[in-house]
Amino acid sequence: MVKKTEQVRKMVAQGQYKEALRIAKGFRLGITQEQSSALTRAYECMVHPDFYRSIGKNIQECIDGGVAVLHELYAS
Repeated sequence: MVKKTEQVRKMVAQGQYKEALRIAKGFRLGITQEQSSALTRAYECMVHPDFYRSIGKNIQECIDGGVAVLHELYAS
């Protein structure tokens, strides 16, 4: 059985950030609240960009922040 963290590591290595964020945004252990928020916001900006743009969020900045957290936590 492959653990979700291993799946996320593999996806990050392959550049599949949307799929990695979909799984990692639910993680609670071993990450800070700020990291969790960045992961969730990045995924939500990928899925619902028009909404986040309408409330004044910079979509690319949010996505880049979440991807940076993914690399910080799960890149080998």
